[in-house]
Amino acid sequence: MSDLNQPVVRRLSRAVALTPAVLVSVASTAAVAAPPEGWEVAEPVSPMAFLIVLVAIPLALFVVISLLVLIPSMVRGEKHAPGQAWRSESEWFGGPRGGLEAADKVDPKAIEGHDEADRGGASVRW
Repeated sequence: MSDLNQPVVRRLSRAVALTPAVLVSVASTAAVAAPPEGWEVAEPVSPMAFLIVLVAIPLALFVVISLLVLIPSMVRGEKHAPGQAWRSESEWFGGPRGGLEAADKVDPKAIEGHDEADRGGASVRW
């Protein structure tokens, strides 16, 4: 393709890609049909029922979930206070199974690789 045709192809592909969205937006209208005559007229909802369903129940769920999360730490007590030094044992996630002592016993050559042919990475020498 020549350079002159590329902008035309791009514009055409954009127009084709946007056509379904434009058609759906233009074709969609609000439903104006009347409800069937067999349906009963809904009773009005009291303001108290409205507040209970839309405010009180979600607020109660929020409080219950928050308490379920906080109670375990409140029962057993805080082990670490903010601003104080960490006095517990160190943890190494994904480290050797024997803990930190096992890391000191590992041969450095096993970590670095045996020779050049064993390396992977960007060199991709297998």
